[in-house]
Amino acid sequence: MPDLNFDNHFRDLFENTHDLIYFLKIDGEIELANPAWLHTLKYQLADVVGKNIYDFIHPDYKEKYRKNRADVIENNKVKSVEVAFVTSDNELVIGEGQVGCSYIDGEPQYTRCVFKNTTENQRSEKMVRESEKRLKVFLTRGPDAVIIINEYQEILEWNPKAEEIFGFSQEEISGKTLTETIIPPQYREAHLKGMQHFLKTGNGPILNKTVDITALHKNGNEFYINLSISNVKMDEGWLFIAFLSDISERKKTEEALIKKEAELMQSKILEEEKDQFISIASHELRTPITTIKAYTQLTLEMFDNLPSDLQNNLIKIDHYTDKLNVLLNELLDVSKINLGKLNLTKSEINFHTFLPETLNSIQQIVKHQIILEENTEAIIIADPIRLEQVITNLVSNSAKYSPGKDRIIVRSYKEKNQLICSFTDFGIGIAPDNINKLFKRFYRVDQSSKFSGFGIGLYVSREIIKQHGGKMWVESIEGEGSTFYFSLPLQKVST
Repeated sequence: MPDLNFDNHFRDLFENTHDLIYFLKIDGEIELANPAWLHTLKYQLADVVGKNIYDFIHPDYKEKYRKNRADVIENNKVKSVEVAFVTSDNELVIGEGQVGCSYIDGEPQYTRCVFKNTTENQRSEKMVRESEKRLKVFLTRGPDAVIIINEYQEILEWNPKAEEIFGFSQEEISGKTLTETIIPPQYREAHLKGMQHFLKTGNGPILNKTVDITALHKNGNEFYINLSISNVKMDEGWLFIAFLSDISERKKTEEALIKKEAELMQSKILEEEKDQFISIASHELRTPITTIKAYTQLTLEMFDNLPSDLQNNLIKIDHYTDKLNVLLNELLDVSKINLGKLNLTKSEINFHTFLPETLNSIQQIVKHQIILEENTEAIIIADPIRLEQVITNLVSNSAKYSPGKDRIIVRSYKEKNQLICSFTDFGIGIAPDNINKLFKRFYRVDQSSKFSGFGIGLYVSREIIKQHGGKMWVESIEGEGSTFYFSLPLQKVST
């Protein structure tokens, strides 16, 4: 048993040192432990005296500790040892220190053990190792190319994603500079000046920012990358960490979108210019047409005994100037619609009386019999001139596309809060593929010269109805006929 009657100096050192000290019998039984060891392992002295030290050592360290201690006892030497103790609440305490043995007449009496608590150092080292491991995983498996260079531009790190993006392997690129590898010629001088400026002033124009720029592939092709650069000061100097991604496909998409937008803008400008031209041309043509019509009618009125052929020709001129005037009005309406200048003058209309009056006027200019089969009592708010234009257009359209037939059926009725008006003919009908195209401007079902017109009447009519808050549609069976409809909001029912 060791002599534990320390003098005051050594007792003070034993009790107040931060080192972990304990004494063991040769069989490993604990005889004494200092306060630092007891406090660190969270035990009282009575809890440990008489117990074997191996009850307090982590299983992973027991065998190595046993061998080292046996070597100390057998060979009478002091040995450096690392051990992990288990505290009362199962935490680990890592100790690094020395184990020695005391002898009397050559016989081992006890072992003394002095350890420093290196748990925090071990944890810090473990955290560093884990951080390094995570960093390595990030560098090798991350989604971005990661390139690390020193202040001399030499490439120190080049992860697998960088190999994939730029085509250079780690072995090919290591130790080379950016200017001789991936920086395009037009940026090299600026890069060198920027590096020199940073080393002098500590300021860099693109540090800690994200920029889109081009880079060089190993094959010489230039492509777009997204780049951000960070910097850190180390003992050996500045390091620069670049994170890059290949955005060439994104740039292609952006450029295609920009091109498409430019084309659409140009198309819109051309469309507006065309509408302006149509508007100006229509206005300019009205004057000579009006003059032609006036002189034609004046001639017809002034001379009663004109030769029949001449009289017929003048009547035809008068008729065709009317048709030409209608076409010009339609073109002018199209330009007004597209330029947002189609103004409506609305008033309250009794549709029950308005519809037959309008149909009677139209009957004077069409050969088909217009039959009003149903006519509801309804009050609407509308522009009477524009509404008459719509009805005239739909009746004329029905007559035009039902040659050889003799009637057009018109109905008006109510559905919920809407007035519905329909126009049915028994003509050529419309193919299903053409239904959705019918209300486009300048579209004609029959592109031959068999049916005259610009193909804008239905377009103008639908736009007028839309500006009244209604809708226009068609139902048709090819070869049997068509029914055109429009709806208008009801103001109130007349009584």
